[in-house]
Amino acid sequence: MSRNSRRYRREAEAAVAAANDPADFEKRSGEEQLTVLEALIEEARTSTYEAINSHHRDFLSIRLHGQDPLDEVATLNDKYGLVQSTIDPSAHKSIERLDAVGRALRAIVRLAKIHANLKDIDDQILHGDVAVAASSIAEIGEFLSELEDDSPLLVDSQAVDLLQMQYLKKRSALKAELDYLMAEMYQINDAGSSVVEMVVSYCVMSNYDNVPYENPVMLGDLFFALTNLDLYRDKMDLLADALIYRWFIPLLRNPSESLAVSKVKLFATINIGAYTASANNRSSGDEAGVTQSHCALVRDKWSTVLDFIRDEMFHDVSIDEDHTVVYEYLGSKLWTALCPLLHESLLVPLVPADIDAIGDAQHMVPLLELEERWLELGLIADDQLSIKDSIRVLLQTYVSKRRRDLLTTVASILATDDANTVVVGGNGPVTDMLCDYALSSGGKKGSSAKGGKGALASTGFDEDCDSSLVFPRCSISVHAQTLVEFARETIGFTASSDEEAKTAALYFHAVRDAFALYRCLMPCQWSAALLADPKRAFVMYNDCEFICHHLSTLGFRYQEKWPHVLRASATFVDVIAAYRTLSKACLSPLLTRLRTQIAQALGPSEWLQPRWLSSMIGSGDTLGRCYEACEAQLALACGIIGQVAHVGAAHLPRSMYLRVLGLLADVAVGHVSRRFEEIGSASDSTARALVRLATPVAALEDWFRSSTSNFASLSDGAAHRGSLISKYCKEWDSFQIQISRLDKMASHISTIN
Repeated sequence: MSRNSRRYRREAEAAVAAANDPADFEKRSGEEQLTVLEALIEEARTSTYEAINSHHRDFLSIRLHGQDPLDEVATLNDKYGLVQSTIDPSAHKSIERLDAVGRALRAIVRLAKIHANLKDIDDQILHGDVAVAASSIAEIGEFLSELEDDSPLLVDSQAVDLLQMQYLKKRSALKAELDYLMAEMYQINDAGSSVVEMVVSYCVMSNYDNVPYENPVMLGDLFFALTNLDLYRDKMDLLADALIYRWFIPLLRNPSESLAVSKVKLFATINIGAYTASANNRSSGDEAGVTQSHCALVRDKWSTVLDFIRDEMFHDVSIDEDHTVVYEYLGSKLWTALCPLLHESLLVPLVPADIDAIGDAQHMVPLLELEERWLELGLIADDQLSIKDSIRVLLQTYVSKRRRDLLTTVASILATDDANTVVVGGNGPVTDMLCDYALSSGGKKGSSAKGGKGALASTGFDEDCDSSLVFPRCSISVHAQTLVEFARETIGFTASSDEEAKTAALYFHAVRDAFALYRCLMPCQWSAALLADPKRAFVMYNDCEFICHHLSTLGFRYQEKWPHVLRASATFVDVIAAYRTLSKACLSPLLTRLRTQIAQALGPSEWLQPRWLSSMIGSGDTLGRCYEACEAQLALACGIIGQVAHVGAAHLPRSMYLRVLGLLADVAVGHVSRRFEEIGSASDSTARALVRLATPVAALEDWFRSSTSNFASLSDGAAHRGSLISKYCKEWDSFQIQISRLDKMASHISTIN
């Protein structure tokens, strides 16, 4: 050690010894006081670390165990204040040293306070002072968060980590004790029987091990501790769930259930179901009288439960001063869950079916009194009076009820497993309004009004009619037909009534919600069938197009009858895009699966070395052994196309039928066409065999001809039939070229021979 270091240590020790004399410390200059204070802080830091390590580690030091450095550290605050008043503000270096000393002193004070609080928590829990223990835990948490912001030069990280670990242990121990107290103070007994009982103990005399507390734990102590540790939400959630599902909801469904409350000095009890009154005890009368008496019973029984919550569950607790947060949280939790049930079970049924009787709200008085009781007890605030607000706008509540009933009816119809279909559009038995308009306007171009409908009836598909307003003839589900009829009737009723704009807007949105219900329910209900059953996918596609057809003009048709504020916005055009997307989503997976199935039926997909051609051509112009297998593959592929075409011809519009047929036929036609193209030359027998092999593929043209059977009387019918298959099957022209080449090859060789 150098001479200067020894000299500095001796001076510091002398300064510390002199600092014990307050009079001598005050006589020193500001710089000397600052030097002495730095030495004292360093000594306090060392003693604090030693106390922390000796008390909270696994080993104990006999010399230091039980030592509390907080008193020693507390005296340094007075000396720090004296130095602050002595140091010259213009001495910048001294001011910087003083600031560093202040930061170090604050860190040591926090460490000492944390250590002192941690030492006492176990005894506080053991003695029943859970409120004091919770305050200590909360204070320790604040100190530790402040220490995390301090520089590592000010505090030892190992000491902070040790205190952090001890803090978590003490907090967990206190939380376990509070869980035990919560279970003891609020005991719910049902034992699987119809009788449910809650026993509220006003105080707990002993801990879990049956060791008596020095100070019995009261309800106020429990709430204070839960609030300080921010644990009251979880506990109040458990209490709220128990009250909702075991008392409030059963009494709402059957208010004649017996409810009894008993009180003694140390606890109170509330039970439900000990004696259930007979349903015959209800007052007789009309439906409205029974409903009103039902509301009165609910009001009385719920008021009893609410009084029990306020007087017994918070016994001797000052709600307005100490535990407002806990009480209001419990009330808000209960009201948030129960208010929608009150609306659905009591308020909505009380709304009269006749709109003229809406002005009389006398039968809703029990509901208003029940809500007022919640407000009087402080369980809800003034801005949570939803029942009062609903009664104030009873007309809108009436419309909301009708809207709910309408949507419930629509949802129940859509949820039925009804696979029946109906033909609409064109010459179908159900003619929509736009088709009526088109026919009344003359139907087809060049047709008279008298013969327009007859001309339309002579055709079976949409392209036969030039009017863009005519919906094509196809099959739709009964669900879609019912949905559109519901929309038209509801909008017609709203537009023809004299109700205010808000009422009309509610009906308008009810129709929009009904269309949204279809998009939500039907794809889920038929998810498996849409991928496996072509009929279901085709009908679903037609449903979407049928609904889009009506959505395009539904709002425009009633525009003049809408209230003025709705005329610019009452439209359904924006919903069309969603239905277009749904129609594609219903059909695309099925077509993709069918195309894959057809390709698999045709055999391997290696284009350069087709198995069924290499065997025939490579064995001396003989058909080979694969002819029958290839013939079976083509027959299977074309059979799949024929089955789908049969279903599509019965249900799809003509244009969509041709597109689907062309899309599927393209797979088989292209497959055969590309393989025929690979053949350079062949004998006449091979050429004729290949032409015969392609007979099922050539027969696919008949399905396109069936769609033009009604054109047989037209002079250009044959040309029209030929153009259709070329239009919708891209590979057809190439296939015809290959067939013509093979025919010429066979006839040319025969001529030579």
